[in-house]
Amino acid sequence: MNILQFNVRLAEGGAAGVALDLHQRALQQGLYSRFVYGYGKGGKKSVSHDAYPNVIRHTPRLTSMANLALFRLFNRDVFGNLDNLYRTVTRTEGPVVLHFHVVHSYWLNFDRLVDFCQRVKAHKHDVRLVWTLHDHWSVTGRCAFLDGCDGWKSGCQQCPTLTNYPPVNVDRAHQLVDKKRLLIHEMLALGCQFISPSQHVADAFNTLYGKGRCLIINNGIDVATETILAGLAPVAPAGTPKIAVVAHDLRYDGKTNQQLVRDVIALGEAVEVHTFGKFSPFEGKNVVNHGFLTDKRQLMTDLNQMDALLFTSRVDNYPLILCEALSIGVPVIATHSEAAQEVLHKSGGVTLDDDDILTLVQQGREAIAQAVFNTTHSAFHQRSRVAYSGQQMLEEYVSFYQNL
Repeated sequence: MNILQFNVRLAEGGAAGVALDLHQRALQQGLYSRFVYGYGKGGKKSVSHDAYPNVIRHTPRLTSMANLALFRLFNRDVFGNLDNLYRTVTRTEGPVVLHFHVVHSYWLNFDRLVDFCQRVKAHKHDVRLVWTLHDHWSVTGRCAFLDGCDGWKSGCQQCPTLTNYPPVNVDRAHQLVDKKRLLIHEMLALGCQFISPSQHVADAFNTLYGKGRCLIINNGIDVATETILAGLAPVAPAGTPKIAVVAHDLRYDGKTNQQLVRDVIALGEAVEVHTFGKFSPFEGKNVVNHGFLTDKRQLMTDLNQMDALLFTSRVDNYPLILCEALSIGVPVIATHSEAAQEVLHKSGGVTLDDDDILTLVQQGREAIAQAVFNTTHSAFHQRSRVAYSGQQMLEEYVSFYQNL
């Protein structure tokens, strides 16, 4: 079996982590896999490019920069296609699986992508199409994250904000949504099978495109993280409770509830807040800003010292940081969201009201585990290690590929 994984980035973001993990695990299983990504930071080759085998950087820097500049006006990626891979795919011996992940975010023109799939399928009949939906982009006019908006249900008539990712200067979502959905229908007509890591994204997709059109395969922790976890000794934090806040950009309120974090900080000596991410707006005697850690081992080692991870995102789908924290035995204190509820439910946890969170963050790890998971810390930890297994994710995908 020949597999091509497609994602806009190689090693940055949760979707990239899932795609890259599937790529690496497939190679370990003796399958022939290649990973095609759009671009790295600044439109250049990814800094992680040489760290992985069978990796293809696809998009010239000029294309990604042009899409970035024009998206704010047109609300879509004007340039970008997969035409230079046509011969690679059609001349490959045996069945080929084209597995798409995130294809938006200044990478590919959607019309050209669908056209590519149509031409490839017409030329090579044993090509199979799979698309994992890591966000809500497939149901909206332009946004990847709903952030509480349900305008997609009525055709994105008036976007409540221009800043929701990807941001724009002029709202054209209502002009684009019908064509975009038509293109999704064309992918379905080609036999493309859609998958989501989470039930709530699948439900939204199926509402528009038909019952059972999108199936569920939950994300799991990746190979590198599993190796790190195996080498982490259990730590029993003592003294003032240490609470972690993790986000790529800590300024973005959709990912980090600024007010709630400040309320936690205002508890003073009762809690110690540790932030991990860029541009932390948080300060105080009880705040430790670690910055953005590119070394996964360092991040996991530091998280292992925490009593809990505070998760307040409204825009995530099936966040891997939760799976990772839970797998190393760090309880998650989460505000109400479909993503957090779905992840925590898998290991018996619940989400909480803000007032309950402000009380709980002042407790130690054992008490937090008992309150959130209704069991001992040791039992919760063992349950989580099984629940978020990356090997289980691969087995489900490989079985899925073989039955296409």
